[in-house]
Amino acid sequence: MSSKTQIITMVIAGALAAGCSKAEEAERLPRLGTEVPDAEIASISLNVLPTGAGLPKGSGNARLGFELYRNHCTSCHGANGKGGPEIALAGRPQRGTDWSTGASWPYATSIFDYVRRAMPPFSPKTFTDDELYSLTAYVLHLNDLVNEDQVLDQETLPKIEMPARAYSKSIWQEEP
Repeated sequence: MSSKTQIITMVIAGALAAGCSKAEEAERLPRLGTEVPDAEIASISLNVLPTGAGLPKGSGNARLGFELYRNHCTSCHGANGKGGPEIALAGRPQRGTDWSTGASWPYATSIFDYVRRAMPPFSPKTFTDDELYSLTAYVLHLNDLVNEDQVLDQETLPKIEMPARAYSKSIWQEEP
């Protein structure tokens, strides 16, 4: 056998042996983790789209949201939602960086989504779905977009027309 043939034979034998050893090695490795059931994934899925897809069941209004806001939000956002330009929730833009959530976010569902993921800052994801709808309603009420008794839920929240939708463009908006 020529040295070239010997080298090719050794390479093939080595590749076969490596393949076998990888399979054998995989059998020896511990099987870490468990399969997560679809129901559990659904329970922790946080995606809410502008269309309302992903919104959980529940409801709330600004009247209910007021007390929650007072207890959890005023230290950063102020009593009337105008805590400062970088953390303002209410008001219309007056100049350059003077933007608020109510004036700059094009979708009300995004407010719900953000509050659910990030608030309160030192214990996020602790509000119930009803509390989230109520807090969202209160922020929208601070911006004169809903009245204090208007019920927000999976059906009504996506229908709120936000001021920023008129001057923003995204893949969620239909072409005129």
